Amino acid sequence: MELVIWLSVVLAVLGFGMGVMVWAYRRPLGNSALFAAPVMELSMPIGDEARTQFEAGCAAFAQGRYPAAIDQFTAVMTAEPTCAEAFHNGGLAYANMGTDGQAVQALLKASELYDRQSTKPRLDLVKQQLEQIASRRGLKPSTAA
Repeated sequence: MELVIWLSVVLAVLGFGMGVMVWAYRRPLGNSALFAAPVMELSMPIGDEARTQFEAGCAAFAQGRYPAAIDQFTAVMTAEPTCAEAFHNGGLAYANMGTDGQAVQALLKASELYDRQSTKPRLDLVKQQLEQIASRRGLKPSTAA
């Protein structure tokens, strides 16, 4: 009987802990998102299905449903691997969730694609957003261009 009670208590504590971790993962870092809105306008044409997924990702992002937004943007990245905005918005969503490593990877890929497209204003925007992530973490932004 003591074993059953002990196991019940341990499982309840573990369940509570997992619930709190999942809740924390699904909400923005510090209850406020670092980036309020995704990039809505595409710099290059994409297919109709990818456009629908992109728009669904933007809608989920605007509602603060960052994991759902990431799923949509990932689908666009797979279908349209040169869609810089999918990587850009995915990076912003990761940053809003506090997963800065993935955010930086996605934003660097977006900057590479913007550079290939000669889309300087978006390239500058990504650089500024990377600096915001670095400053939030207390890191000194790189001076390399």
